[in-house]
Parts: sequence; structure tokens; C-alpha cells
Amino acid sequence: MNINWFRNPDHVVYTTVEQFADNFGKETGIDDLKGEIERFRLDPEGVEKNLKGKRRTSLKLFRPNRVFDEQLDMGDEVWVYLGENYQSYCIYWPE
Repeated sequence: MNINWFRNPDHVVYTTVEQFADNFGKETGIDDLKGEIERFRLDPEGVEKNLKGKRRTSLKLFRPNRVFDEQLDMGDEVWVYLGENYQSYCIYWPE
């Protein structure tokens, strides 16, 4: 993963956990994706976590500001990374 790739606005989608998790979980075959994201969000040690789906899909949950030496806007939120051939998702919780 390269931080400059995540800085490109064409590579990142900003979405709420409600808009993202249920539908994307069904598409990838990852049971309880929303719960996985919530648990990762609450884990104070959470830097990266790989999840495997039933449809030959895997994704990485991570926090960019804990992975890279440089900081990203919203880099403390949970991000979903599927590889550089797909968009990455920045998941946020509206207050």
C-alpha cells in the first residue's frame, strides 16, 4: 500500500457504516461485516485486520494514520482496502 494512492480522490469513497456494510457484506460474502467493522473500530490496538469472504474476496480493514508515517485526512477512521484495482472506502460514523 502506498499513501499517495490513498491521497488520490478518485481512489477513495467516503461513506457511513450504515450505507456501506450491509450491502457490501452481501456482495463479498462476509457475514456480519458491520459487526467486524464496529469491533475493529473499538479495538484500541487495531491497525490492520484481513477478512475473507465466501465469494473469493478478501479485504483489509485498517487505519491509515497508524500504518503510514504521514497523516491522511480522516486517517484515524476505519478504511476498507481491496487492492489498487478497486476503490478504497473510508468508513465514518456521523455524530
